[in-house]
Parts: sequence; C-alpha cells; structure tokens
Amino acid sequence: QIGQACAPMIERTMLWDSIQELGRAYDNIMGLILFLPIGFLSWFPFVSEFQTRLLFNQAFSRGLQISRILAGQKDIGEFE
Repeated sequence: QIGQACAPMIERTMLWDSIQELGRAYDNIMGLILFLPIGFLSWFPFVSEFQTRLLFNQAFSRGLQISRILAGQKDIGEFE
C-alpha cells in the first residue's frame, strides 16, 4: 500500500514495473505457503475421516446447537 501511495512518484522512474512484479511474486509465494499444505492434506482420506468424526461428535454437535441458541437463531423444525 505504501507503493500505491507513492505510485505517482515511482511511476516517473523505471522502477514501477519491477515493484509491481515484486508484489505479484509476493502474492504468489504467500498463496503457495498458505494453500499448498491444505491442498496436500486434502488428498489423504484420514483428513476426511477426521472431519466426519468431528462433525458427528455428540459434544461438538451440542456445542453448535448451544451457539445457535445463544446467537438467537430458531431451530429449523420449530413452529410458532
């Protein structure tokens, strides 16, 4: 964002294209660092099994219901 604020001054020099490429490279590298482990783990079946066990765990489900009640949401099957 500092680069955007200083863009009019930097555009006059020949550095602006290099700064834009540096920003794109930074975005690409951060995206790889963040999403590569998630994509790698999604290939393994134990991650899916873990998610299923967590979501269908009674204590976890009870906690979700309590949080919905505290948030003021009505139950789907509730009639007025």
